[in-house]
Amino acid sequence: MRSSAKRIAAGLTAVATATLALTLPASPAAAGEPFQSPDTGLVFYSSYPTEIVGRQATPDGVCRPVPADATWMLAWSGGFLSVPGYLTPDCSGQARELNNFHSWPKGQYLSYKAG
Repeated sequence: MRSSAKRIAAGLTAVATATLALTLPASPAAAGEPFQSPDTGLVFYSSYPTEIVGRQATPDGVCRPVPADATWMLAWSGGFLSVPGYLTPDCSGQARELNNFHSWPKGQYLSYKAG
């Protein structure tokens, strides 16, 4: 009787784990990464300076959302020359250069293009 109870419990645990894995959204790979120096690519940081909230490996000119918690970024490597930030979610309107060693209020920039 005990072995069948253990098998049932193990089966229910496996089903619950699989269900959670399929229904919970994946968190961004970069979220919660520890600060690295030097790092690689374009890296977005939160106002807590050692928390990475997003990254991009290489410039491609595609309009992308700025990570919601980002308040500054640094182009460590990868050829990022210009990184214009936009106040709109679709990279429209006037752009402001983000790749110039300054920070911004959380949520100010909604999109960017890295070229």
